[in-house]
Amino acid sequence: MRLTSPWWLIALPAAWAAVLLIVRHGRATVGRRQHRWAVAIRLTVVTLLGVSLAGPLWVRPVDEVSVFFVVDRSASIPTDARAAQDAYLAEALSDTGPQVRSGVLVFGADARVDVALRAGRTTAGISTVVDDSATDLASALRATGALLPTEGSRRVVVLTDAVPTTGDARLAATELAEAGVAVDVVVVSTGRGEDTLVEGVDLPASVREGDDVTATIRVRSNVAGRADLAVTTAAGEVVRLPVDLEVGSNTFDVTIPGGDVGVLTVEARIDRPGDTRPENDAAQGLTRVLGPATVAIVEGRAGEGQQLAAALLAGGIRSDLLAQVPDEAALLSYDAVILVNVPAPAEPVIEALASYVEDLGRGLLVIGGDRSYGMGGYGDTGLEDLLPVRSNPDDLVRRQPVAEVLVIDTSGSMGACHCGTGSGIEGGVNKTDISRAGAYQAIQALDDQDFVGVVTVSTGTDWVLPLGLKPTEDDARKALGGMSAEGNTEIVNGLRAALDELSGVNDALRHIVLFTDGWDPNDNGLLPIAREIADAGITLSVLGTGEGPGTTLQRMASVGGGRYYPGTDLQSIPDIFVEETLTVARNLIDEGVFQPVLAAPSQITASLDASPPLLGYVLTNPKGTASTPLLIGQNDPLLATWQRGLGRATAWTSDASPRWSAAWVEWDGYVAFWGAVVRDLLPAGVDSPPEIRMGEGQMSIRFEVEDAPLDAAAVARVRRPNGEVSVVPLQRTGTSTFVGSTATPAPGAYWVSVSVESAGAVLASGSGGAVSAYEEEFAFRSPDPTLAADLAASTRGRVDPPATAVFDPAPSIGGAETPLWPALTAVALALFLIDVALRRLVLQSGDVGAWKEAVTPRRRRADRPVFDPDAGEMRAPEPPPETDTVGRLLRRKNR
Repeated sequence: MRLTSPWWLIALPAAWAAVLLIVRHGRATVGRRQHRWAVAIRLTVVTLLGVSLAGPLWVRPVDEVSVFFVVDRSASIPTDARAAQDAYLAEALSDTGPQVRSGVLVFGADARVDVALRAGRTTAGISTVVDDSATDLASALRATGALLPTEGSRRVVVLTDAVPTTGDARLAATELAEAGVAVDVVVVSTGRGEDTLVEGVDLPASVREGDDVTATIRVRSNVAGRADLAVTTAAGEVVRLPVDLEVGSNTFDVTIPGGDVGVLTVEARIDRPGDTRPENDAAQGLTRVLGPATVAIVEGRAGEGQQLAAALLAGGIRSDLLAQVPDEAALLSYDAVILVNVPAPAEPVIEALASYVEDLGRGLLVIGGDRSYGMGGYGDTGLEDLLPVRSNPDDLVRRQPVAEVLVIDTSGSMGACHCGTGSGIEGGVNKTDISRAGAYQAIQALDDQDFVGVVTVSTGTDWVLPLGLKPTEDDARKALGGMSAEGNTEIVNGLRAALDELSGVNDALRHIVLFTDGWDPNDNGLLPIAREIADAGITLSVLGTGEGPGTTLQRMASVGGGRYYPGTDLQSIPDIFVEETLTVARNLIDEGVFQPVLAAPSQITASLDASPPLLGYVLTNPKGTASTPLLIGQNDPLLATWQRGLGRATAWTSDASPRWSAAWVEWDGYVAFWGAVVRDLLPAGVDSPPEIRMGEGQMSIRFEVEDAPLDAAAVARVRRPNGEVSVVPLQRTGTSTFVGSTATPAPGAYWVSVSVESAGAVLASGSGGAVSAYEEEFAFRSPDPTLAADLAASTRGRVDPPATAVFDPAPSIGGAETPLWPALTAVALALFLIDVALRRLVLQSGDVGAWKEAVTPRRRRADRPVFDPDAGEMRAPEPPPETDTVGRLLRRKNR
């Protein structure tokens, strides 16, 4: 018997003492002898309960034998070795007794049960397929231990080539030994055959544009002979040369032309007759071709980033204008990414940008506009987390009033549908009625502190609703009710009237909405008035019916910094009126004339003495750890920046187009300012990236930092082929050298960024990449010479046992365990009831006799006839003798 929780027995003395203490100070209600029996039974009950809590198990021997065969099916096991495994299994399982149970588990990178543990099985061959890209013997042993029973003879028979690529098989065997499971190891000879592999391609961490690249090719072979080595670049250039191989390691230096700025991939492939494993005949290396800093400028609208690109080029920074964020591979060609008035991209794109900044140490700059930050849906996205400002509308508690004028065309052409070439056709949708409904709904969408006015345009202008605070519903309905379609179209005069009125309004977002079909004889004056409106800091949006000169109307909206709605579906015009009004009324944009103000010290603004004003910006809030070198408006952030992982992220809340930055584009300091902003984002250490080397399933990292202080600490972030990022601490091995390593079990590209910090500041950083070309199963690895013996010794198992001996009893026999606590608890409960009876009932010496008399059957009545056997007939009974009635009654009374 054994106890699962023996520490409960420690509590027994205390429980006994408590029982005796209660008995000592209690008052007995029964006789002394009966009381003593009750105390003894109570102590017995406490003892039984304490033993039950200790978890007693009755262990009895079991004759069953359980054997699990663990079969290695990784890619390093060739066909002939697999046939040998199947033959071993067939021989071992050909004759099993009734007390024998067996099962088969197959493993590679994962482990799966081929046949569950059961009795009387004859193998029909292994049919289970596993991931053969690795050999994880440790996981297979742990899985088998969970499948084996806890009693009887238990044994694991491992059939493997003793070349594990991951996990600690020795530690897993120790865990099995603690459970009493023996491990036998059958080492299968794989007969590697002739094999030549490319261990790696070593390249300089970086090269200059136009320079040749020297690649060191590391080749291993188990046979000597002649082979052909081909080195290919990403541009398709191939260098071929014959080489003489020796047994063991071989190195060859090959010079190839350098590529364009970006990441250069070099592949080396060896071709030798008689090679038996083509999977490991090629490997790749990466180097970075350095040139002038290059950034990607992603435009929300075409043309919005042109002035910025020209300024950066003038400052020596090359840029590419793009319509969307490049994919992950293309991102690596840029030192920084600039988003110019770009709405929030899809989440996978944001995740790529976050990794680009945080893990690879590159830069990100977001420039504002009417499609960025809160207007672009940045709130509650990963892009919001990446930036040093908050743009979620829920975080912005301040709202600026709106001053809006609705300029509505009420000429004769607005009273009928223009469906053809431009001549009026009576009937259809009355566009004046549509505009009346839209204007009413737009007015109702404003707040009470907003200003609104409605001016109609025909042969002249008419303020049907003068510019003022939002009117009541009745006043708005009455003012709009007098609109009618007649006369010519004079859009310029209507816009001029709206401009004059809004010019006298301060401290408000000023906006004009024009609704027209575009049939204005003075078409030449439309764009100039739109420019005047924009120069005054007022935005202009246009709702067209799609029948007039739509190109001109669209250009007006573009010049005026607003939006253009073609309005092909006239029924949607009221909704568009409301949408446009709500867009401009949101508390996300502040427009006017604002002078930037210097705030936190920064190298970006160190030489900035003065700057032109800006005409608007997107409202944001700075985050706690962000630096804000420039403020605007009511101490809102204009330029904010911070360190994000290994890279930097910067936010500019104004735009880069003439809408808000018209004066900045013409400013003499424009080139120097934006050059300073972008250079602050460029990754440090591009000229000294880490040295990365791949081999035998490991990546070694080496990073040099001159004059690093004693408290400097280095860390590497490794981005694996599946996108996962791991952090690898680097150990200091010299005054300027930091080294570390990590496993690379999966083939593919590994990107590494290293940073060295001291006192919370980043001293140096660098990034680079390397490629693991093939799975570790195909690496040139020899069997572990002591693995089989170590596993067997730690578990009292055997090495290479014959197939007929695998079912021999294991050294440690596990017994069947039956819990005893239910029986002990039942006895304790029964004794507890007896204890209660002894404490509550008074027992005396005559009670037993009285009980016997009470249960004894009464004598037959004397007057009943009885059978006489001598006479063979029934006869009357004899009369009873005389009795002492008084004495009998007294005896009953006494009892």
